Amino acid sequence: MLAEQIARYLSHRLPRAREVQVSGLRRIPGGASRETWAFDASWEEDGCRLHRGFVIRRDPPASLLVTDRDVEFQVMAAVGRAGVPVPRVLWLETDGQYLERPFFVMERIDGCETAPHALLADPQYAGARPRLAERFVQVLASLHALDWGSLGLGEALGPPPAPSECARREIEKWEQVLERDALGPQPVLRAALRWLRRHLPPPAQRIVLVHGDYRVGNFLYDPQGEVRGVLDWEMAHLGDPLEDLAWACLRPWRWAGDERVGGLLERERFFRLYEELTGLQVDPEAVRFWEVLGNVKLATIFITGARALAEGKSREPILALTARGNPRLELEIMALMDV
Repeated sequence: MLAEQIARYLSHRLPRAREVQVSGLRRIPGGASRETWAFDASWEEDGCRLHRGFVIRRDPPASLLVTDRDVEFQVMAAVGRAGVPVPRVLWLETDGQYLERPFFVMERIDGCETAPHALLADPQYAGARPRLAERFVQVLASLHALDWGSLGLGEALGPPPAPSECARREIEKWEQVLERDALGPQPVLRAALRWLRRHLPPPAQRIVLVHGDYRVGNFLYDPQGEVRGVLDWEMAHLGDPLEDLAWACLRPWRWAGDERVGGLLERERFFRLYEELTGLQVDPEAVRFWEVLGNVKLATIFITGARALAEGKSREPILALTARGNPRLELEIMALMDV
C-alpha cells in the first residue's frame, strides 16, 4: 500500500516519468521524531530507464519528540548548500494528501553505514577509525563556523538568544517538556534543573547553528573513513557550540563501553582538536553543565515517548525500550552533579 502511494507521489513530482515502480521499501529503525523509509525507484524518461534511491522522513502518529519537519528540511537544505555533508533534500509535503501524514524526501546515500557498533567492531572499518575520529570533529567545527544568517536560517529558527541566555533558554525549553509529559514526580530531573540554574556557564563565545543530536550513530560513514552525511537535524537550533560538544560526550553514546567519545577518541583530544579548528575555548566546567542538561534532555525525550505509549498514541516498541534507560541516565546526572 505505502509503496503504491509513493509511486503515485513520484509520478506527481516527476511529470516526465512514466511507469514509475517502487521496490525494496524498508523502514530504517531509530530516529526521535520521524518514520524513516528507504526505497528504490525506477521509471521511464525520454526513452531511458532510470533508477534512483530515496529516503522518506514521515511524521509518525506519535513519537519520542514533537518537532517541525519544515525546519529540519530548511536546515538540511541550507547546510548542504554550504558544504556540510548531508543527504540532499528534494521535496517537502506539509499535509497528508499523498502519504497520510506530512513528510519530506531526500536522496539516499549508498555504500556507507551508520551503526556505531559496526564502526567499532567490523574489521572492514578498522583502518577508517582514526580518520573518522578526526572527521567527526572537523565536520562539527565546520558546522559551527557557518554563517547561519546569510544562509537564511535566522527566519527558520527564530531569533537567536543572547550569548548570556543560551543556557537559560534550553533549561526552560526542556523543563516545559518535562512538565507537560511527566508521568510521575521525576525528583532527580527536577533536582537537576535546580542544579543547572545554580551552575550557569559563561556566556556563549559565539552563537552557532547547534545540531542538537551530533554524535557517533547519527552520520553515514564509508570504509575510507569519510563522513558522507550527517543525519537527524530535527533538534537544530541557534545556541552555544559547547552544547553540541557535551551531547557528543554523553555516556549513552560511548559505544565502546569506555570513556572515549563515541568510542573513537579521548575527550581531551576531542576538545583539543575542536579548539584548534574553531579558535574557541572548551571550558570543562561549562561542558559539565551542558552534559547534565544533555542527560536531562535525553531523559525527557524518553518520557515523552513513554507518555505517547501510555496514552495509546503509538505502539512502537522503541518507545517502551528507551524509557527503560532513564534510571541509568539519572545515575549519570547525579554523578555529574557530585551527588
